[in-house]
Amino acid sequence: MIRIEHLRKQLGNKQILSDVTFSIEESAVFALVGPNGAGKTTTIRCVTGALEPDGGDISLFTEKIKRTHSATLKQRIAVVPEERIVFRNFTASDYARMWSKLYPSWNDTVFSNFIARYNFDLSQKVESYSIGMKTLFFVGLCVASQADLLVLDEPTQHLDPTVRLEIMNMLKECANSARTIFISSHEIFEIEEYATHFGIIKEGRIIYTDSIDNAKETHRIVERGENLEASQVIGLVGSTVLVKTNSQIGRFPKLNEIVVGYLTGRTERTLSLK
Repeated sequence: MIRIEHLRKQLGNKQILSDVTFSIEESAVFALVGPNGAGKTTTIRCVTGALEPDGGDISLFTEKIKRTHSATLKQRIAVVPEERIVFRNFTASDYARMWSKLYPSWNDTVFSNFIARYNFDLSQKVESYSIGMKTLFFVGLCVASQADLLVLDEPTQHLDPTVRLEIMNMLKECANSARTIFISSHEIFEIEEYATHFGIIKEGRIIYTDSIDNAKETHRIVERGENLEASQVIGLVGSTVLVKTNSQIGRFPKLNEIVVGYLTGRTERTLSLK
């Protein structure tokens, strides 16, 4: 579905992406996680054609992308961008008409049900929405597009806990109906509830990628001083150590512990052995 190899991007004098490589299979919910400034949004912009990379390869639906995506390809991708920028004076109804023209598989019933569920007024200007309502509205458009690939930057941003859970379930249902979800998020705790795969990005490069299930099975959380023979030390997680091993030591980690362990990384490994 998506294959990214050695992606590079410089903005001004700053190297944002230096070596981004990962792939996303069809019907997966893939979460790109990492600290602010790590390159999550820039990666998404390159994938969606908003930015042209300086180097590397991007393939979508087995088609290698060189420059701005073709109109046919764009009809297969729906995006919720990081900036919830809207057209001035456009109402919710105006957006629905525009998206229905852009996406041949647009499902008006799905959109109508979504609007009714969250009590949107179709005559209201979208620019008057709060940030959370804009996020929710764009998620609704994205899901109703019925596009093959949904790309969402921080899809639960500024939403209350109940709505967050509903959106997570909605995205899982989309993946179950043979659509692929690519999200970026810093909400590590909630990602575990709906993502199937993840990649960790740090300082413009991918440092680890895997399915969530396999990552949990092949890592352990152990106490400092515990025998780490035949284990690969990954990094510190508070007062404990994340290791990669097949040995039955310690305990299985949570996703947030795996992410934190990889982000602390090599610079902390000598400390973890003390």
